[in-house]
Formats: sequence, structure tokens, C-alpha cells
Amino acid sequence: MQKHNLPNYLKPMVMHGEKIEETHISWVIVGLHFTYKIKKPVKFNFLDFSTLEKRKHFCNEEIKLNQRYSPSIYLKVMPISINGSIVDYAVKMKTLPPEKRLDKLITKNKATPSMIKKIAEEIWHFHSKAKASDNISNFGKPDHLRKIYNKDFNSLSHFVGKNISGKEYGQLYHFMNNFLINNKTFFLSRIKEKAIRDRHGDLHSENIFYHNKPYIFDCIEFNPNFRYIDSAAEISFLVMDLEFRKKEELAKIFLNAYLNKSKDYDLLKLLTFYKCHYACVEGLVNILSGNYKKAKEYFKLALRYTKPYLIAVGGIIGTGKSTLAMGLAEKLGAFLLRSDIVRKKLAKVPLYDHSGSEFNKSIYSKVFTQKTYQALFSSAVQALGQGQNVVLDASFSKKHFRKQLVRLAQRNNVDFLFIETSAPDKIILKQLKQRKREISDAGSKLLAPFKKSYEAPEEIPVLNRFRIKTIGKKENTLKKALARINARINA
Repeated sequence: MQKHNLPNYLKPMVMHGEKIEETHISWVIVGLHFTYKIKKPVKFNFLDFSTLEKRKHFCNEEIKLNQRYSPSIYLKVMPISINGSIVDYAVKMKTLPPEKRLDKLITKNKATPSMIKKIAEEIWHFHSKAKASDNISNFGKPDHLRKIYNKDFNSLSHFVGKNISGKEYGQLYHFMNNFLINNKTFFLSRIKEKAIRDRHGDLHSENIFYHNKPYIFDCIEFNPNFRYIDSAAEISFLVMDLEFRKKEELAKIFLNAYLNKSKDYDLLKLLTFYKCHYACVEGLVNILSGNYKKAKEYFKLALRYTKPYLIAVGGIIGTGKSTLAMGLAEKLGAFLLRSDIVRKKLAKVPLYDHSGSEFNKSIYSKVFTQKTYQALFSSAVQALGQGQNVVLDASFSKKHFRKQLVRLAQRNNVDFLFIETSAPDKIILKQLKQRKREISDAGSKLLAPFKKSYEAPEEIPVLNRFRIKTIGKKENTLKKALARINARINA
């Protein structure tokens, strides 16, 4: 970080136990009741605080824009004077308990699903009223987005060989550029839908408090390029931030809660693109702040977004495939596709209807099973194309289905892993007999014919598969599976 010694005129403000925090663009003096934010006299390619008048202007902008979210927190712009002459300006805010900031709650494992859902609802509430205009929409055009990203990559290019390798830089740049080219029509459709609005622009866990209710603060005031954005961009920043903090479950809860309110499922097509972008931005910010180790972690995450992975969970019926697949999808923040659900939707029968469950008949005939796998693979390709990690839940009991699976992974250039679940017959029969309200039609009578026709996945390369016993506690099985996944895929 470029250090600026605290000016003498600010030192009286930190003489009574107040805490001072510093970023690369500001000083923040945190008192018991009030907090003061003073902009540093700096100039970058994305902001200019170099003169007193400019700092005054952006202090006023900060108050005006942040009062949209938290009017009770942002109070006023306060001049700082020496002998009657104004030497600077500060944004005066009400101090919230520091331990209630979301990143700190996360670190202490105090951020609950309920909190995350309420944060998502609060963001959606603001988004539903956010300003839209033709001028704002122009900021969502692919050519304009490319200019912004090129500026970021130009800044990042100065650190190639120091904080990021040339190969990594190229991989990130080409992913972003190719995505813009290949999805130009979709970006333009988002403009027509008024998805580009005046939003927050810096939505991550350090800019959210949860003190009885959510408080969102510190939006971008200095550059509309960062604030006039798609809802997909806004949401992806916090999703990326939660994933960076190894809170994939909370990221999924947040995303689902926002989607439940907004019904804007199309934003999923852009989620990985924007997550990659914001991970790169955070990497660059941390370089500028001198946090080089953290910067590398952000670039590692960004690189992960450029290449999604495919995990398939298969095996004998009753061995806990679906339980493991659902747990993996939740922990990894992956898109889950279940053959049981796909099959019944294709057949247009209720999910919990078990009238057509005879082995190799009705919706389990060879023809209908082939149709089910084709639909399953088609949905997987679509999700992978959007940059989403995918977990497939199906028996994959036949060699030809697994061969199709391997070819799918190869054609889409994604990392691939096949997990075969197993358990003793005694446990399998017990689990099958205990099933009550389940989507799967598999019962204890089907075990013997299923095992007789089952083909072991020996054709899949050893490096791309492993077997896991699902005996014991479900959470222990999940932990073991995650450990083995992490050892083989950069998940």
C-alpha cells in the first residue's frame, strides 16, 4: 500500500482511543459513537482525489449515494479546519459495532443462513428500486465493458512475473475477452431488460454490517463505471467474496435467496464471468495495498472460475449416492443435476409417484433411460458453458453412459472426477427398506437385478475416479469425499 502519513490536522481526532484504519484511498477514524472517513489526496486511473474540491465533491456524493442504503448511518459531510481555514473534508457516520461487520461474523462462524437470507432480501429490495436510464444502460454494452476490463488488465500487466505469471495473466485475459465475444447478444439483451442500473458497485462482506438487521454501506461514489452495473455483477461480487472465504454454503444460500426474490434466473449465465472479474480486481487491489500473498489467493480463485469442473456420483442403488451428491453440491457451491428428477420431469409424472418403478420397464426402459441421460448431459453442458461447477447424481450403471460422460468432459475441456459409492448389502437393504418420501423409485426388490446388471467403472482412468464407502455418519463420508476431491481437482 502507498502509505500517506496521517496529516497533523487529523491527529487530534485520534487522541482519545479512536481506532484508525487505512486503505489505499482513505483514512477511517472509528470512534465510540461516530466514524469519520477522510479521502487521501491520491490519483489513480480509476479515481481522482488529488484536490480539496474533488475530495469535497466525492464526500458529498458518498453521503448522497449511501443514504439510499443506510440513511441512519450516513450523517453529513464535515469540514476540517485549521485557524478558520478548511483543509479537508470528512464523511461523518454513525459507528456500528465493529464485531458485527459481516467479514468478522464469518471469521467467527457467527454468520447464519438467516442473516444471509435477510441480506439478500435487503439487496433485492434496493435493486428493485435502483435507477435505470438510457445513459446508465450504455455502461452495460460489451464494448464498454471491454474497455473497463482492458484498463484493469493493463494495470495488472505491470505485475506480471512478480505477483502473477504470464501464463496465468493470459488465461484470465482470454477467458474474459472470449466470454464477451461469445455472449455479446446476451449482454445486449440484459440492456433491453433494464438490468443495468445504478447499484452499489463494491458489494462484499467488509461493506455489510448485521446488527439486528442488515446495514449496507460504502458504495462506489468515485466512478460510475463501477456502479452502473448488471444485477449479475453486483451479486457475483458477494458470492465470490463468500467463496474466497471458504463459505460456499453461505454463497449458495445468498444466491438462492436473491433469485427467489428477483426471479432473475438469467443472471446465472453471467455469474462466473463476473466472479472471475471481481476476483481479478481484488487481486489487483491487494497488490496496490501491499497484500501480495492475499493477491495471489484471489488470482488462484479467478483461475478456478475460468475452468469449471464436473463431478459424477454413481454406484449401486441404496449406497447413498444422492445424499453424497447433494452434500457435495452444497459444500462446493456447484450446480446439482439428479437423474431421478430429470427422468420424472421427462415422463411428466409427480416426483414422488412410484407407479412406474419396475426394473427395465416403463420410465426405466432402456429407451427412456437413454433419453434421461441425454437430457442430464445436455443440462450439464449448458451449466458448464455458463462457468458453473456441476455435480451429477445418477447410477451410471452402464459402461456406455460413462463413456458419454468422459467424452462430455473432454469436449468441454473441464476437469472431471467420477465417485463410486459402495456399502455392504446389509446396509443397502436396510436403507432401501427405510425409504419413505423419496424421489427415487429404487426399493429393496430391485437390488438383486440391479447388481446383476451393474457394470463396474473400470474403464475410467484411475486418476479420474475413486470409490468411497458410505458406512458410518453421513458428515464423515462427505468430509472424506471433499478431501479426496481437493487432492485431485483444484476445487
